Amino acid sequence: MRTEIRFAGVGGQGNILAGEWVALAAHNMGLNALQSPTYTAQVRGGPTSVDVLIDKNPIGYPRLTSIDFFLCLAQGAWNLFATQLKQDSIVVVDPNLVTKVGPGPQMIYPISIIQVTKQAVEKPVYTSAVSLGIFCRLMSTIPQDEMIRTIEKNAPSGTVEKNLLAFRAGWDIVDETKPVPRDELALAVA
Repeated sequence: MRTEIRFAGVGGQGNILAGEWVALAAHNMGLNALQSPTYTAQVRGGPTSVDVLIDKNPIGYPRLTSIDFFLCLAQGAWNLFATQLKQDSIVVVDPNLVTKVGPGPQMIYPISIIQVTKQAVEKPVYTSAVSLGIFCRLMSTIPQDEMIRTIEKNAPSGTVEKNLLAFRAGWDIVDETKPVPRDELALAVA
């Protein structure tokens, strides 16, 4: 049951935090999990990603080889980190920030994550929680109640309520989003 997850974007969007909380939730469920962040030379504003591996068995090889879930919030991050995707990977992009995906067999959920965050909680600092809601809704790896407990235990003091509001906004927006074939998106910008 190895699950491979990657969140990518630019420094400051909360991708690293999202990966950390997914790994914590998996640990709380008794699963083996590790997360490995990648920063480019320019930390704030530069491309970043976090890889999360979750498995019932001990993790012998700590690198992604076949990604199950990929969420991306920046074109530069897509260009660097949209690799090792399975043919049936669940892929989520903010279409306002990732406009060139190139051809591929995956279905892509185009969700305006930054806009959803601003509408739900008025501050983009909660983008990580929206991303977690999307992740939990699309993947059964971490149940909703476990992710909520992880947010409640780990969100900075005074931010729990807004993080949970953002999480629920991410969860709910998935029901309003129809996945699009990646090839179709690639042709639309060609």
